[in-house]
Amino acid sequence: MAMSKKELPNDKVIEEIASKSERYVEKNISKILVVVLALIAIVAGVFAYLQFVKKPKAEKAATELYMAESAFMEERDSLALNGSTNNLGLLEIAKKYSSTPSGNLSHAYIGIIYYDMGKYEEALQELKKFSASEKIVSPSIERLKGDCYVQLDKPQEAIKSFEKAAKDASNEAISPLCLLKAGRVYESLKDYDNALKTYQTIKEKYYMAPEANTVAADIIRVESLKK
Repeated sequence: MAMSKKELPNDKVIEEIASKSERYVEKNISKILVVVLALIAIVAGVFAYLQFVKKPKAEKAATELYMAESAFMEERDSLALNGSTNNLGLLEIAKKYSSTPSGNLSHAYIGIIYYDMGKYEEALQELKKFSASEKIVSPSIERLKGDCYVQLDKPQEAIKSFEKAAKDASNEAISPLCLLKAGRVYESLKDYDNALKTYQTIKEKYYMAPEANTVAADIIRVESLKK
């Protein structure tokens, strides 16, 4: 994450959190979602119900999703959302196949696209419709909700999402970045006590993460602001 560790003016802290340099992170979420949801689809539910009712529908939904997913990966956002004459777009897949993993995944894709387009309210609503229970996809989507709240100037909600994502993930791959984002928002609110506490958590609990190597500068900055 490319972020200056020099002191930032408070009115630029939220802008720093959601900088365009993080767009690739949001896009890469999709690759993880595909794998995890595929596994969920295999093991979920009662065999007979899946075999004779849900499975055929899920397979058709997955087929429909393929082209939209390809367009998403290639950043052809309009095609991914709306589809073409021969293929459904994510918006229609989410509606038509709402009970399938592909329909569920479509909400995540749509949310990511809307976020990238600057449609933060719409992105947030789509991300709220997506559901996952493991410790990679779910926290990553929760973190993106926090980014939406930042852009919508709802710092308290952003903090809640970032902290929830960090707690739910509870790993060095995701949690430190979420906590760093929460700390930045605390700073924007001049809540230096909680900002310092958050940064210290990164340093002490996630000391093997890359963020732990640079958070010392954040701690020094916040300590100076508290004086």
